[in-house]
Amino acid sequence: MTLTKGEVKVLTHIKGGKTLKELSNELGLSKGYLSTILHSLERKGLVVFEGKKPLIIKPAENKVMIIFRLVQKSFSYLPLDELLSGGNLKVLSALKVETPQPLWLLLLRANVSRATLYRALKELRERLIVGKREEGYFLVERFAPLKTFADEYFYLQNSMKAMEFDPNATLVWSGVEEMILATTTFKGKSVDGFQLTGLARFSDYGIPLISSGIYHYYWPAEELSLEDVVVHTLVSLYGARELLYVIVLLKTHPFDKKKLQMLATKFEVINTLNDILEYLAGKKKAYPFPSEEEVKELCNQYFGGCEE
Repeated sequence: MTLTKGEVKVLTHIKGGKTLKELSNELGLSKGYLSTILHSLERKGLVVFEGKKPLIIKPAENKVMIIFRLVQKSFSYLPLDELLSGGNLKVLSALKVETPQPLWLLLLRANVSRATLYRALKELRERLIVGKREEGYFLVERFAPLKTFADEYFYLQNSMKAMEFDPNATLVWSGVEEMILATTTFKGKSVDGFQLTGLARFSDYGIPLISSGIYHYYWPAEELSLEDVVVHTLVSLYGARELLYVIVLLKTHPFDKKKLQMLATKFEVINTLNDILEYLAGKKKAYPFPSEEEVKELCNQYFGGCEE
């Protein structure tokens, strides 16, 4: 779903509208190869075709392409076809402006291999786009528009993927080639890489709940762990009801605390999770946290009691 060098190079030459022949001559590419690239860009929502003879190629009128033009104007001295393609584009999206992140977190957020991450960071650091402190790697502020483009690009791709799944779906959370969406239509537990998640998935762990009419799906995954479902619930919906059921689930099932904390950090709900872990350890918490009686009542209802 990321961009290729060829696609970015073509985008830098499409301004206002050009014919296939004009682009072919400018780029020195065969019409056949160029046509393949253009159709890929069309599927990604970045170009549109108008007319027939001759066919006119124009940049799409959306936020991604507006940002791309600004990036192209501001950073004309950089090799954008290299920086905004492949693993580099994913890493740019995963980075935070002037906020260091450790390698393990960048790996989770960028969805790339360790080798790809190292290679991208090395190249970006050599160009002074990325800096490093003791806590980890960060994007230098003056290059923030590169991240903005990367974020908006992946958001657009996720939005289009969500629309294919369900025309009425809305994005709840968007990452690098992954997302959580909400829909009013139940599609099953697993379909085409989309996994039912959130409270609706608690039935897998002995807590069947009456649906609120909103279903959440995570993409892409072949299966989800308890830790995935808990974190997705905290991302998708967070209130007294969700908190109560998450606490009961964690109180009655073994879980990997480190994995839970890593996922919560990735999805930026780590403060909420830490509050929950403190509650489970016996620390008193005010509303929206439940009372001990509420927790015991649900534990008795579903599991005949909770282990203290």
